[in-house]
Amino acid sequence: MPETSLSQQLKACLRGEIAAQRALYDAHNRRLFGICLRYARDRHEAQDMLQEAFIYIFRDLGQYQFNGAFEGWLRKVTVRAVLQYLRRKNPLRFAEDYDALPAAAFEVQPDQEFKQETILKMVQVLPEGYRTVFNLHCLEAWTYEEIAQALNINESSVRSQYARACKQLRKLLEETLAP
Repeated sequence: MPETSLSQQLKACLRGEIAAQRALYDAHNRRLFGICLRYARDRHEAQDMLQEAFIYIFRDLGQYQFNGAFEGWLRKVTVRAVLQYLRRKNPLRFAEDYDALPAAAFEVQPDQEFKQETILKMVQVLPEGYRTVFNLHCLEAWTYEEIAQALNINESSVRSQYARACKQLRKLLEETLAP
């Protein structure tokens, strides 16, 4: 059975071949930069995150098992690298638990009538904890439980952070619509 071009490229990357590593970077950097941009305050911070993500990618490349899409694996490694970056830079600050809030308070969905660029700018101004939880739940489709485990916080904190992020986004959207 002949090796696929992806398999050949990954083996070349693992051997340290610069051309193969560059080709892998060139093929995926834009898409992964978009992920980083959602978690960052600005483009400069997103570039730092992307650089760290590729360090993780090249370091862990041998762990990719060809079970599932390579792009999905890259995305997962990138999100985990971004979370590590955020933890190292400044431990995430989350609001206290809000167990007393009714469950309906957490069923907030952001509006989807704006351009992606406008929403991205609004997400970038959210406090770091809100922004991180919003991205993980809304865009990465992580469950509240998965987020709580990844961030080492209570699930109720995740829910409150998500609800507050949505509330703040809604306020920003309303301000944008106001004449």
